[in-house]
Amino acid sequence: MSLDIKKNIEEVLEEISEAAVKAGRDPDSVHLMAVTKTKPSEYVDTAYSAGLRLFGENRVNELEDKFTVKRDGAQVHLIGHLQRNKAKKAVQFADSIDSVDKYETAKEINRHCSDLGKYMNILLEFNTSDEDSKSGFLNIDDFYETVDKIRELEFIRIKGLMTIAPFTDDEKAVSASFKKLSELYKGLDSRHPDLKIDTLSMGMSSDFRLAVKEGSTIIRIGTRLFGARNY
Repeated sequence: MSLDIKKNIEEVLEEISEAAVKAGRDPDSVHLMAVTKTKPSEYVDTAYSAGLRLFGENRVNELEDKFTVKRDGAQVHLIGHLQRNKAKKAVQFADSIDSVDKYETAKEINRHCSDLGKYMNILLEFNTSDEDSKSGFLNIDDFYETVDKIRELEFIRIKGLMTIAPFTDDEKAVSASFKKLSELYKGLDSRHPDLKIDTLSMGMSSDFRLAVKEGSTIIRIGTRLFGARNY
């Protein structure tokens, strides 16, 4: 493996820390999630050996392939869109499902969690860029109506929100996307303080500094750690 993953992790962690300090935040309040989409299990092992404990996978089949064997202390989140027919397998291997944008999906997750006697943390995904190519809630009223229903599901724990910023070099547009999610997070916390939400997942390889400035608690990094994806 010619790629120096350990060095890449150290550099990204340092950049996250610098961005947090610049924003007047505690660096320890921002967590690095290693996204290993299309990468082999060896990359997960290397990142784990380098000290990372938070991992993200986009696809359920990769979730199963790489995380059937539990690594002590590691947490793996499904961050890609979840089809309901794959919910059973996702529930078996994920510690959190971060891309829920429909009550029906949450209900299916809850059904399989009930079968396993397992509680599942979820994040609600909001489409802050209004792009048709992205998943996530588009309407705030629909979002809150869905939250009211999901919170009644016995085995589901709403922990916060997730978004993907627009793919653009326009930093104002990217920041506006993150600000929108941050405001929605505050609104959700105010409306449902008993949920005790604590997670704002936003920011990737190209825009995580802006995300830290706007309050992100989880930065999802793939390319900066593991190189370009293999398709």
